[in-house]
Amino acid sequence: MLPNVLLETKKTGNSDCKRPLLQDSFKFLLLKLSLLPATLGSRGPIVNTTSGSYIGVHDADNNVDVFKGIRYASPPKRFTPAAPIATKPKGLQSAVAFGADCPQPPLVETGGVALGPPLQAKNQSEDCLFLNIWRPASASIENKLPIQVYLHGSGLFEGSGSEWDGTGLVRRSITTHKPIIFITFNYRLGVLGFIGSAQAPNSALNVGLQDQRRALRWIQDNAANFGGDASRVTISGESAGARSVHLHYFFPDSRKTFRAGISSSGTSQAPGTVPCEWHDRPGGGYTILSNITGCGSGATSFRCLQDLPFDTFWPLALSTYQPPVGSRPPWSMVCKGPQGSFIDEYPSKKALDGDFLNLPIITGTNLNEGNLLIGASFLNLSPQPSIEEENSILSGFIAGQSIGNVSQDTITELLRLYAQPERVSNSTLYDRAAEWFTDIGFLAPQRQFLKVASAKQRNQNVWAYSFQQQLPGFPAFLGGKFLLQPNSSLPAGAHSIFLLNK
Repeated sequence: MLPNVLLETKKTGNSDCKRPLLQDSFKFLLLKLSLLPATLGSRGPIVNTTSGSYIGVHDADNNVDVFKGIRYASPPKRFTPAAPIATKPKGLQSAVAFGADCPQPPLVETGGVALGPPLQAKNQSEDCLFLNIWRPASASIENKLPIQVYLHGSGLFEGSGSEWDGTGLVRRSITTHKPIIFITFNYRLGVLGFIGSAQAPNSALNVGLQDQRRALRWIQDNAANFGGDASRVTISGESAGARSVHLHYFFPDSRKTFRAGISSSGTSQAPGTVPCEWHDRPGGGYTILSNITGCGSGATSFRCLQDLPFDTFWPLALSTYQPPVGSRPPWSMVCKGPQGSFIDEYPSKKALDGDFLNLPIITGTNLNEGNLLIGASFLNLSPQPSIEEENSILSGFIAGQSIGNVSQDTITELLRLYAQPERVSNSTLYDRAAEWFTDIGFLAPQRQFLKVASAKQRNQNVWAYSFQQQLPGFPAFLGGKFLLQPNSSLPAGAHSIFLLNK
């Protein structure tokens, strides 16, 4: 007997007949199944969200459910804030593979240590706003588990949520009887996420940070659907991700999207927030980009850049990522815009005014933070520099890393404080540059933030840590900062490896 739903009554002449639809329906079902990845052959976990219904993968070995490549926003228009998904797609969506990474330049080698494969070989697209979820397999809407959201680092111009595997962390949370949910996501990077110019409207400034906030709002809306507790979201990150954590504390639009933060190797107090017009100066990123694309420098330049086909825009944009040796990449800056923009005041001023969210925070640093980031060029100078040449090279490096003009008196004082030994060499020059960069980029900003936060926070705890673990098998000059991830060639903070990928 065929099910009633598969029987259709048809009039044929003066007689009725019933024609089975099973054959047609079965063909349709086979067609639908053929469009799903092979990994969905066995039924996986399903989660219903505001972005649609997704089927993921059950990792039986670790008792973890994994959902990859879930959209948290509509495909974004260039330089425009991401919008929530207006219409949920019909049917079951696949969540077994990571979504496209946001466009970024290729990774490089530093000191003979490969920091990753050329990223052009990976899937990249402007349509890149995806997130990934790892949860205990037993999680349900009744569990209300705490959620850790991890913001990836790499200078606001590289990286992706797919670099981090939350399986180990969630597995350990299960075995210690303190289960959590772990989430990563992509956000727009470099020129696409942090363009700056007086020609850009307020809404276009720092859209990479606005993407982060959109993802946090999506998590608030959907936490219960995958077994999480929206009131127990902790945001965390390393390097640029840590800096982003701090920035969400300073800007009230992020209120009610998290309850605590953990920042590793980065704070909002570090140099790197500039007026938007800084990019318009001669040699600034916006000036270079608008000229090489033929968009000019007038009022129509922004719309011109926005409308260029990606295949035309991107190769030209990549050329702006190559600053002079020792200088900052132009698009690694957070842009301070006018009143009404996402960031309309310097974080350092907001900190001094006590104008930040009254929430607990943990912030920390690693051994030798600056060693890798200054590059190995200081180790390969030939012939070996004299004392005068070393001071000249270091002076140029300090000036190139600084925002605005640094007086010669200031540089002279810094050279005195970071003095060279009696005998100079490539390694002593490297050590001096790395020590200065560690202090100015990590330790001093952290101490400044801790001093202010501990005084201004109202009935909330502020913690600090220093990670001193030496990494086995790595060149000594790299200190404790970087390690290649297990099963990956992408870089990761040493502390993050110990926490996330054990």
